Order: sequence, then C-alpha cells, then structure tokens
Amino acid sequence: MGNQMISGLGGAIGGDYSITSGQFVFTEYAGKLSRLNLVRPLVGTVSQGTGLLKGTYSFDFDTGAMVSGAGADVFWEQFTSVNRGMVPQNSAKVVNLGAVNFTSLNSSVLQGLAYASTPLNGNADATNQLVVGDVFAVLTNAGNYAKVKILAYGYDLQIQWKTYKVGAKYEVLGTGYNQPEDVVLSADGHGAWVTERVGTLLRVNLAMANRASATVLASGLNAPQQISVDEASGLAWVVEYANPGRLLRIPLAGGAPVTVAANLENAVGLLVDGDNAYITEQAAGGGRLVRVILSSGQRQILITGLVAPFFLDWTDDTRSKILVPERDPANRITMVDISVSPPTSMVVATAVPFRPSSATPISPTKFLVASDTEIDSFDLSVYDLSGPLFLGIGHVPVTSIDDGTGLATTAPGYFFQVQDSPFGGTLSINVNHDAAFAIGAKYYKVFVDGVEQRGDFTDYLWVAADHAFDATPVVADASGYYKVRLPSDLWYNHFLGLRLDTTPFGNGLHQISVVIYNAAHAVLASGSIQTRHVQIDNTWPQASIDAILHDGVAVNKCGIVRTGTDSFQFVITAHDPDGYFLSWYLYVLWGDNQSVGIASESYPPTPPSVLWSGPVSATVPTGIWASTKGINPNLPIGPSNPVDPYSHWCAHTFILSVWDRAIDGYNRIHNATYSKSITIMLPPVPPGP
Repeated sequence: MGNQMISGLGGAIGGDYSITSGQFVFTEYAGKLSRLNLVRPLVGTVSQGTGLLKGTYSFDFDTGAMVSGAGADVFWEQFTSVNRGMVPQNSAKVVNLGAVNFTSLNSSVLQGLAYASTPLNGNADATNQLVVGDVFAVLTNAGNYAKVKILAYGYDLQIQWKTYKVGAKYEVLGTGYNQPEDVVLSADGHGAWVTERVGTLLRVNLAMANRASATVLASGLNAPQQISVDEASGLAWVVEYANPGRLLRIPLAGGAPVTVAANLENAVGLLVDGDNAYITEQAAGGGRLVRVILSSGQRQILITGLVAPFFLDWTDDTRSKILVPERDPANRITMVDISVSPPTSMVVATAVPFRPSSATPISPTKFLVASDTEIDSFDLSVYDLSGPLFLGIGHVPVTSIDDGTGLATTAPGYFFQVQDSPFGGTLSINVNHDAAFAIGAKYYKVFVDGVEQRGDFTDYLWVAADHAFDATPVVADASGYYKVRLPSDLWYNHFLGLRLDTTPFGNGLHQISVVIYNAAHAVLASGSIQTRHVQIDNTWPQASIDAILHDGVAVNKCGIVRTGTDSFQFVITAHDPDGYFLSWYLYVLWGDNQSVGIASESYPPTPPSVLWSGPVSATVPTGIWASTKGINPNLPIGPSNPVDPYSHWCAHTFILSVWDRAIDGYNRIHNATYSKSITIMLPPVPPGP
C-alpha cells in the first residue's frame, strides 16, 4: 500500500518532479496546474520556550502548554517508578534523534524524519533514551513540526522546544486549462510545457501559470498526451490518443509539427531516449508498449497484455527500466526492463488508488503515483533502520548476496529481480547511518579484501537557506574516515555510504567490509552484518552473427536471395567467458515498421547451471525461420497473425542482442549487439508500389 500525500483532486494525470526544490508539479484534468510540496516552506514559529513536563501530564507543542484532551501531542506516562514512556497522543507522532545539535534542526530537516506512533523509552534505567541532551521531534496534531531537547530528566522533565508552522502541502499554480494532460518542467524550474486534450501544446511561465498567460506552441493536434522534451536540441515529442494516432516532433521555438510515425493506435505514454521512442498504446486487442525508431519510424512491439497503460517514466537515469501505470480494473504499477531481450515486466505496486495515470520517481526507491483524486507515494526499498550496518549494494540487500559465491539473488516479487548475478562497474555501498549513529558511531570506512577504499562522491543534501537539495561533496578526511550522517540531515540518497569503483579489482570473489568508529577513531563492535563476499565481473559478453544460412549455404553480407526456398538459419556466438551469461535474442527488422523475434535463450539454461557461457558458433533456430511465417512465427497464420506481403521481398536487418548477468546494484550493465543485413526477394512479388 502507498502513503497518501493529498486527496480530493480533480483528476491528477501527468506530473514532473524537481529534485532541487522538492516539488511535484502536476496537471488536474478539471483545468488546473498544481504543485505538491514534498518539503514545505517555512511559514513561522507557533511556539517555543523552556518549561516543565510533569509526570502523568500531557503537552501540546502547538500552544506550548501542558493540556489534557484532544489538543495533546505527547503524554509523559509513568507506568511504574522505573518504567516510563513518552507516548504520542491522538494523531501526533514522534521520533528520537539522540544527542544532536538542537539549533541545526530546522523545519526542512524535521519534515524528512520518519515519525511513528511508537512511544519513546524514558525508563529510569540504562535503557533510557530521554537522557539529558537527547533531542526528539514531534509531528503535532495540527500538522506542525516540533523539536524537543531534554534539559533535566526525572519524574518531571525540563524541556526546551520550538514548533514550526510550514506552508501548504498542496497549491494551485494556475487555472483555466482545457482538459490538461501532461506537464514537463524546464531545466531551470521556472517554466513548463503542458498538453491539453483539446489539441494544444503550451509553454507556461510558472510565475504566471494561469492558462490565459500561456503561449501556444502547437494547435490542431488530435488529443495530445504525454510530452518528452529535449531542451538542448530545442525539440518536444508528443503522442496522440487516436486511431491512427501520430508521434509528433515539435520545435520549442515554434514551427509546424513533423510526423515521425503515423500508425499508432490510441497512444498515451511516451519516453524518448536517443533514437528510440517508447510508447504505450491502448489498442483494441489490449494494451502494449512499443518502441519506435525516430530516424526511420520503424515500430516494434515490446510488451503486450497491459491493462489501459498510461504515462511512462524511467526508474532512474540509466534508462533501462520503465514504470507503467495500468488503469482500472488492474489499478497497479508495472515495471518493464528493456535492458534484456526480449524485455520483461513485473508488477511492483498493487492496490494502487483508482485510475493511476503516472508514476514519477522522487528517489532511487520511491515514486509518486498520480491517480484520479489523489497522489500517493510508494517505497520499493526493503531497507529499514533496524537492518544491518552494511545494508547492501544499490537495490540489492546484503542478505540477498550469497556469502559463499558472492552472487546476488533477490526474493520473488522484489522489484529488482536478479538471479545468480555478479557485480561490476561502480557500486553504491549502502550504510545504515541511523543504526550506526544510535550506537555511538561518528565515522566509518569501507574495505575491500582488507584494503581501505576511498570513493568520494556527490549526493544531494537539503539546505533550508536555499530551499533546495544542493549537490554536496562527500569526502573522506586526511585519514580516510567518512562521517556517519546525522539523523537530523535530510539526504536524497539516505543510506549511501560510498561509490566503489570495482574496475581496479580482478574478476573473482572479493570481501567488502564496513567498519564503524567512535569520535576517538576506535572501532565499534556490533552484532550486525558488516562483511560480505561479492563476486566481481567486469568482462563484457561477445556477440556476433557468424553466418546467415539460406538452404544451408551462407549468404554474403548485403547479399540478395532471389531463388531457393524460404528457409533460413543463423550461426551465432553469444558468449560470456566468465560463465555469467544471461540471455541472447535474435530478431529481424524489415519494411514499414515490421519486426519479429526469431530465437532466444535466457538464464537459467537447460539443464540448469550457475555457470553458463552461452552458445558459440551455434546454429539457430532448431528448426528453420521463414520470412513468410507471419508477423509472429510462434502463432498460427490467421486474421490475428497476418503475413506481411513484403516480408519475403525486402531488405532485412538481423540483430543479435546479448546480456550477461553483471549488475551495479541498480541495473544490468553489460550488453553487446551485432547486426547483419541481406535482401530477400523471393516470389511471389507483393502487390502495390
């Protein structure tokens, strides 16, 4: 289940997130351009001071007074003469921070804490959290944020507090839009582009965001949907919800739209990456995800069986996985992995609120879902504050890495699916800073095979003065110690501890260790996992189409097949010398947006084996491939699987795509492709031009 961020909306559809401002700008089909402030601006202070919180009394941090009844935020409960607890009241929540700097805790930092209804331990014994100097935070019943410091401990507590009032979570930026669909923010955050279903693409100044002040860049479109913008090239791409619908390229400086592809069926979602456009279609035969080559307009079906798929977004900057909302009756979020051939899909969120339209990542593991009347956040991470100190690598928990083989295998249903995968490239080593801080750690180091590693990196830290996540270097001191992050700091990548470049290490099994230290640089012991053996593989797989066989005879590259039967096979090499092969996929492109898969194989092989090197000089498929088999050779030819009359009378490009299992914790990282082209001109001659 997700966490509801806002409700009562008028048809939330497309949105865009700004990491620097912590704001999600979105459209409401009812005619609004709106904003959700994930880090809300400070309005002022509602109460502050020092005072007494007596035993068995309650306190209201909004008014700054001991109270009873509905206004209470906490109750200083005395269970016995020893057992005591700071118990949240009504809808208030609390979180303990330890002996942190009370002054440095501002409203922005307080908003990023993980509040809960669990009472804080105030026992009059060694387990007490509420010692002198301890700081805890309160999310009050009124929705304000308080920081509280213990000045004196006993049956009665002497406390210092300050309660902040923050701005609205939800704001309407502009009104007057005519059925707005999607919005994309400009790089500077001051402007945006908006599509309206009535047929327009708009440029909007967010400082004057009413429809009346917008600039029309294009009109006369047919139900335009999602937008993809490349400011550097001065271009936008838009798809139309029509049958047939178009993929259009529109100059941002003005000018007539150019049709890139004209044979789409009720297109909705759109992502553009280089020469590839990824598009969802709500086709009569079912929802699907297709790829269109921008330079040629060629179209390939990637995933079928989707339920009313809507807008698309990348899971991260590697652009290897796509989030796809599926509307009612499914009401779920599916993730499509395009890094494998053929692409795979899995459901990553169910029980999504009615009619989801977009899923927008706001961190490596969190995304916002805009649905019909609400926006919810979903967290895919399995990390929690009670976990081990060495949490994992990227999305892979340390407990999913076999300590004997060093290979990663994630649990069924986990959003990042890998099996028997080694690691390579640059790894994000995740450290449980909160747990380390709680046991007195101030510093940490990462070791590989006992050798200290330094991988200085940049992360994003919320800076209240800038009202933004600022790029902040994370650098070891002269002795190689990295600082444990304070619970009061709000980082974009909360658990990140080190970016470890594995290329200097040889392929094979290596031990990664996380060691924590106190303020005097003495090692702190703990019972949590701090060490794991990890298999490193930085060798790329090999791919080649060694020969195209026609009637058993090799066809020269760029050759023309004019006689003989419609019988082809292929000699391929798809090989990983280290034995961590994942998959190969051979497919063909021809004619007007036509493509079909010929043969493929994926891990685990038959019979199963952890080490699999893939085929070398193998002849595939096991039978034959014929260009006249139909659009899908795996189905019987018929109305749903017609034969393209040009499939045997056209230039054909055969493509072999190969992957191994190496990951960087977030994505598979080793892919090789190979292509070879011939022309097939076998009778009968197709009709028409």
